[in-house]
Amino acid sequence: MPANHLSRWTLPNGLRVLVEHRPGAPRAAVCVHYGVGYRSERPSREGFAHLFEHLMFRGSENLPDGRFFDHIHRLGGNANGTTHQDYTDYHQIVPAEALEQALFSEADRMRAPRFTEETLARQLDGIEMEIHDAVTGRPYGGFPWPLLPGVLFRRFANAHDGYGRLNRLRRTTLADCAEFFDTHYAPGNAIVTVIAGHPAQDVLALVERHFGDIAPRPVPPLPDLREPELDEDRWVTYTEPGVSATAIALGYRLPDPAADLPGYLAHAVLAEMIGHQGADLPEVYALSASCGVFGPLDARSPDALVITALVAPEAEPRRTVRTLTERWSAWAGGIAPDQVRAQAVRRLVTEHHREHADMFARCRALGRMELLFGRAELLDEIPGLFEVVSRERVAAAARGLHTGAKGVLALVPGPLRTRPEPGCESDDPPSAEAPRSVAGPARGSAAVRPVPPLGVRIAPGHTPRRDVTLAGGMRVAAVRDQRTPLVELRLRLPVNAACRRHPEQVETLVRHLAARTGAVTRSALGGALEITTDGQWVDLAGYALAAGVPGWLSLLAKVLAPAEDAGLSPPAPPRHRDPSRVMDDALRRHLTHCLAPADPVDCHTLHSAITPGGGWFVAVGDIDPGQFVADLERVLPAGSEHVADRLAVPQETGQILAIHHDSMRDVHLTLSKPEPAGDTGEAARYLATAVVGAHYDSRLGVRGQRVTPECHMHAGRDVLLDARRVYVRAKAPKRHALDAITAIHAELHRLVDAPVTAAEVEPMREYCAGQFLSAFDSPKAKADLLRDTLSAGRAPVWPERFPDLLRQATVDQVAAAAVELFAPDDLTLVALGEPDTVTEVTSGWAAFPSGPRSPSLTPTIEEVS
Repeated sequence: MPANHLSRWTLPNGLRVLVEHRPGAPRAAVCVHYGVGYRSERPSREGFAHLFEHLMFRGSENLPDGRFFDHIHRLGGNANGTTHQDYTDYHQIVPAEALEQALFSEADRMRAPRFTEETLARQLDGIEMEIHDAVTGRPYGGFPWPLLPGVLFRRFANAHDGYGRLNRLRRTTLADCAEFFDTHYAPGNAIVTVIAGHPAQDVLALVERHFGDIAPRPVPPLPDLREPELDEDRWVTYTEPGVSATAIALGYRLPDPAADLPGYLAHAVLAEMIGHQGADLPEVYALSASCGVFGPLDARSPDALVITALVAPEAEPRRTVRTLTERWSAWAGGIAPDQVRAQAVRRLVTEHHREHADMFARCRALGRMELLFGRAELLDEIPGLFEVVSRERVAAAARGLHTGAKGVLALVPGPLRTRPEPGCESDDPPSAEAPRSVAGPARGSAAVRPVPPLGVRIAPGHTPRRDVTLAGGMRVAAVRDQRTPLVELRLRLPVNAACRRHPEQVETLVRHLAARTGAVTRSALGGALEITTDGQWVDLAGYALAAGVPGWLSLLAKVLAPAEDAGLSPPAPPRHRDPSRVMDDALRRHLTHCLAPADPVDCHTLHSAITPGGGWFVAVGDIDPGQFVADLERVLPAGSEHVADRLAVPQETGQILAIHHDSMRDVHLTLSKPEPAGDTGEAARYLATAVVGAHYDSRLGVRGQRVTPECHMHAGRDVLLDARRVYVRAKAPKRHALDAITAIHAELHRLVDAPVTAAEVEPMREYCAGQFLSAFDSPKAKADLLRDTLSAGRAPVWPERFPDLLRQATVDQVAAAAVELFAPDDLTLVALGEPDTVTEVTSGWAAFPSGPRSPSLTPTIEEVS
C-alpha cells in the first residue's frame, strides 16, 4: 500500500488545511470540521449546535435560498452535515471538475451565512420530525443515546441531551443565530480537508482564493469536560410500552485516547470480543458492544464503552448485569484465548481499512483526527496499533469492566413510556481559559462573488488489470487497487434452468451455505463471504486481507463443491420478503408455465447445479492480477468447466398477473417487458430510463407525487430469465391504486405525444455522468460495478468510457429510446396487494386502449402469505 500524500497548511486567518492527493480520482471530497459540538452548548441552549447545522444549509450571501446544492445535485454529488459531541462536520463529494465550486460554497457559508425567520421556523419543524423518527416515535426511543450519557455523567456538557427541548429552541432568535456563528464558526476554529486528483498546491491555491479573505475572529475555549470518576454503579430504569423484551445498556468510562491510546484501543478490542462472542445466556436475546457514543475515536475524553443487550422480560435486570460482568472475569485474569483476541484484532483491522478506503469516509475521518487529536496521520496508524495490542492490556480492560463502576440504563416493558425531561440545568462554572484569538476585524466582506466555472474533468480509470475467460467459460477481471491492503471479491453465478424450477429450495440452500461460511470467514480471514440470491443470480461477495485471499478462495471452492451436509436443516426462512422479489419470482413462474413441472430434488442435487461455469469473477485490491487468475484456476472445484444450462424463455408480453396478499396496506406494481433489440445505443437508453423514472425529477417521479406524496414510481432496467428487461415499479396506498396505474399509463403514452426534450435530457446527462463516477470512490464500489458490467456482457473497460458516451448521446436518440423501451402497449403487469385492490388495478389496466397484446387479458392469480 503506497504512502498517502498528505499536506497541511495554516492560512493567516487561522484556517487549517489538509490535502490528500489521490492521482486519477474522478471525484473530489471536501469536508469542513468546526470545533463545536453539542458539548459546547450552554445550559438552556441544549440542541443549538444541531439546529445550527441545519441552518447552515439554507443559504449564504452568494448562494441564497437553497442554491448551496446547485453544483451538488446537478452533478450527481452528495452533501450532508452531522453534529457530534465535540465537532460539527459539513461534507460533500462532487466530480473533480466541481472542486472549486465545492470550496466556494463552503467558504461562502463560513464567511456570510443567511438566517431568516422562515428558514429558522422550517428547520425547527424538521428537527421536531427528526426527533420523532429517531427517539419519541420509535420503540426503545432514546436507547442508548441520548439517554445513557445522562446516567454515566454528571457534568452538564457530558450529560445533557444534544437534541434539547423543542419549546425552548422555538424561542431562538436570529440574533441568537448570529451570536452562535460569531462565537464558534471562526476560520481559526475550522479545518478544511480535501481529497482529490488535483496536485496539492493547486488545491491550496483554490482554498486561499476562496477562504483566505475571511476575517479572523477569536476562537472560543474548549468546554471543561472534566468528569469525576464513578465510585459506584449508577442505575436508571424507565418503562416502555408495546415491547416484549427489556433493553439494557451499560456505559463504562474509556481511557483518554489523547493520553493513553494503547489503553483505549485495548478497550476497542475487548468490545469486539464481547460483541462477537455473545452472551451465551438463554435470557439474553442479543448483545453488542462498541467504543464511543458515535463510534471509536469520535470524541475527546470522556467517552464511553457501551454494551447493549436485549433481555427476556422475566429476567431481573440487575441479576442479568451481574451475570454478564462475571463472564468477563476470566478475561480479566488474562486467560482469554489468544485466538479470540487475534481474531478480534483482525476484524477491527479489516473493517477499518474497508471503511476508510472510501473517499468520502476517509476525508471525514482525516479531518476529525486532525481536529480532535492534532494528527490526521493517526487514521493510517490505527491498524498497526491494533495489531500490537497485548493480552495484558486486554486483560486490564476486562478487569475494569468486571470490577469498575458503570452507568446502567434499563428500559423495561410497562404500560406507559417514562423518560427524563429533555435537557438539564447545571451549576457548572464557566471555563477560566481565555479565548484563543487571531488578530483582525470581527467580520469579513460580504461582497457579491460569482460562482466559479467548472474546472477540468478527470476521466475514471483502472490500475493494472487482467481480463480473461477461463476454460469453463467463467470470465475473470482482476484489478490492482492499492488504496487498502484488502481485496474485494465478487462471484456471480447464473441461476440455471434446474434451479429456477425450485426457487424456494435454492433460497433455502443459499441461506444454509451463508450460515455455514459467514462466521468461519470473519474469524479465520478477518473478512467476509456473503451468499445471496435474487432469483436471477447467486452472488458470492466478500473481502479479505491480501494475505488471506488464498484462504478465501479455498473456502469458496468448498462452498461450490456439494458437500455431504448440504441436506442439513437450513436456517429458518426470513419473515419478510421484499415485494419486488415476490413479484419477480411470481413472474418467472408465470413466464415458464409451459415447461413441464419439475420433480422435487434434494439439496445435494440442487447444489451440484450451481456451477462457476459461465459465471463472472471480479477481484479488486492489493493483488497481482496475473497471479490472482492463476490462483483462482488452481482452487476451482472439479466440474467447473460445466457451463450452466440457460433457460429458453417464452417472450409473451402484455400479460396480467395478480398476486393476492390479504394483509398488505399498499399495492405494489411492476410493469415490464423484454428490452427490445433496437439500435438506439446503451447511453441513450440509460438516459431515457433516467428521464422516464430513475431520478427524483423524472416524469414518473413527478407524476407519482401528483397522485399523492405517498405514491412512489420509478423505472429501471435489469435481467430476468437471461433476458434484459425494462420495468416500471410503483407503490401506492390502496385508496390511490387505480389513480397510480392510470397515471403510469398516461405518462408512458405521453412519451409519443410529448417526446423527451433537450430541457429534460441535458440536466439528466450531467447528473448521470457525475453520479456514475461514484463507483470509483472505493474498491468496494468498483468491484460491484465491474461485477454488474461483466454479467451484462460488457468488457471491464466499459465503465471508464461510459461517462463520455453519456455526453455524446443526442436528444433525438434519447427520445427514441424512451418510446422504444417504455411504450405501454406490450408491458406485462404484476400487481401485489389486497385482493379487491388488485382486482381494481388489473381491471383498470386491461380496460386501457392498447396496441398489440396477448389474446387473453384475464389475470393469472396467485395467493401468497
